[in-house]
Amino acid sequence: MVLVLIGIVIGVLIVLILIVKAIKTSSHEVIGVDMRCRKCGIKIKGLTCPKCEKDTQSFGV
Repeated sequence: MVLVLIGIVIGVLIVLILIVKAIKTSSHEVIGVDMRCRKCGIKIKGLTCPKCEKDTQSFGV
């Protein structure tokens, strides 16, 4: 019984935290991901940077 109550309390706390985060997030922000290359810092539109992709070696493939 005590474990059930602890589980309910933890669940309620998680829901409250998520509600607060949803309220504080602006409506225009969809995902808080920084779409910049880690090496050169330019803005990228996909998963790989076109500038740094040319510099990488593909082991002869």
